[in-house]
Amino acid sequence: MKRFEDEGAYKYSYYAVLHRGERIDVSCPECGGHAYIECSNGEVQWKCSQCYAQAVKEEDYEYTGRGYCAVCERWISVELTDEKQTSHPLVHITCPHCGAVNQAQMHKRSASRGYYREIQNGRDPVFNLELYFMDHVRGKQIWAVNREHLNYLIAYVSADLRVKPGGKLIKTASHSIPAYIKDAKNRETVTRVLSKMQHKF
Repeated sequence: MKRFEDEGAYKYSYYAVLHRGERIDVSCPECGGHAYIECSNGEVQWKCSQCYAQAVKEEDYEYTGRGYCAVCERWISVELTDEKQTSHPLVHITCPHCGAVNQAQMHKRSASRGYYREIQNGRDPVFNLELYFMDHVRGKQIWAVNREHLNYLIAYVSADLRVKPGGKLIKTASHSIPAYIKDAKNRETVTRVLSKMQHKF
C-alpha cells in the first residue's frame, strides 16, 4: 500500500513559489518552448530557455488625491484614473461629501504590494502565459506550476493512503486540488497524464 503524507497549505500557490525564489514553468509566447517566471530583486520576469526571449513586469501603481476639503473640512481621498492628473504633484478633486472642487496632494503607491492573484484557466496571473506542465483529463484541465509540483501531484494521486502531517486537522497542499483529480475512479488516467508531462523538456 502506497502511503502519502501531505504537505503544508498553499505551498504551490503562485505567490508562495515566487516568494521562495523558485520558478513557475510556462510556455514561451514567442517560440512555444520552455520558459519560466521568477522574482529577482523584487522584479517579476519571464525568460525563455530556448529562444532567450524575455520580459519584465512593469510595476502597476495606484494614484489618489488626498487632503481636507476647503469647504466642509472633511478628509477626502479620491482615486485618480486620468493619466493627465497622475503626472502632477497637486491635483483637482471633487469632495464626495459636499461637491466642492479642491486642490489636493497626489499620492502614488504600488498596486500589487508584493501579492499576486492565483492561476486561472492554466495561465499565470502576471503575464497571462500558459503553464508549461498542462494537459486535459476528460475535458478538464490539469496542470502543475513546476516540476516539484508535478512530482507532488503524482505522489498524491497514485497513493492508496493519504495522511495529513502529524495527523493534525489543518489545511494541506491538497485542499486546492480539484475533486475530479482526487476522484479514485480517475486515479489511473490522471497518473498517466501527469507522468507523460514529466517527459516534457
